[in-house]
Amino acid sequence: MRKLEWAGHSLPVIGQGTWGMGEQRARRTAEVDALRLGVSLGMTVLNTAEIYGAGGAEEVVGEAIKDCRQDVFVVTKVWPSQARAKDVESSVRASCQRMRTDHADLVLLHWPTHSVPLEETVSALRRVRAAGLARHVGVSNFDVPWLEMLRRCEEQPGEFGANEVPYSLGQRGIEQGVLQEAEGSGRLVLAYSPLAHGRYGRWQESAALRAAADAHGGSPLQVALAWTVQRDGVVAIPKAVSPEHVRANAAAGEIVLSAAEMDAIAQDFPGSRQPYRPSLPPSLAVHRLAYGAIRLQRRLRG
Repeated sequence: MRKLEWAGHSLPVIGQGTWGMGEQRARRTAEVDALRLGVSLGMTVLNTAEIYGAGGAEEVVGEAIKDCRQDVFVVTKVWPSQARAKDVESSVRASCQRMRTDHADLVLLHWPTHSVPLEETVSALRRVRAAGLARHVGVSNFDVPWLEMLRRCEEQPGEFGANEVPYSLGQRGIEQGVLQEAEGSGRLVLAYSPLAHGRYGRWQESAALRAAADAHGGSPLQVALAWTVQRDGVVAIPKAVSPEHVRANAAAGEIVLSAAEMDAIAQDFPGSRQPYRPSLPPSLAVHRLAYGAIRLQRRLRG
């Protein structure tokens, strides 16, 4: 597994996402086993959030890392309905409790919101870091305008050292400013949905992907995943549960594409470069409604 250096850590370029995990107890064993297998294959960045499964995904992570905490880099996120200064620390403490750890390696604000001043949340996350509940802090789903606001809140450039955003061949919008900002500030980019949540359809028909797959002994989807992490400072966090999918993701982290291959692949997907904008409205009412719906869904599913 190829690695990159960030903030004193050596991180694999392919980690593991947990969106959709922790929603049904019947799937718990398979989900835990998938994360453990991924860690054994070098995918030691585990990305989760308090809203995933209304905390259920964090519980899955806690079970998976209970005997290997020192070997993994755990990322979790504060939902915007908990972004007030009085709520951030209790939110992170609850996340750590579900993950059976005394700290997260990285804590992010999950979505930007106009309902809570960014300065307030930034200050609260600093206190979380100072209290030892997080080694690093950052943001998620921040586009260029929001990153500009974040820079005005930072005490030094890149203080909030990561931004989790969607990035795949089907969604290349972060190439229009967000990636450049990350390169300039040293911000880590966590690329979610690198395989478009399975909606890759015509990707497997791409001649460029097939040619690179043949050259590297992989599949077109492995090449598509590898494509997202060829730029410095990007870690992709695909989610997988089946052992075959986990192994395929890990193997993608070994693929190094040539500049010609990168260009040929990019040319097959030219219509996916509209500038990235957060897809969820920055409204606290929307965030509260979403969190309530997920909590209800988890109770109904058991």
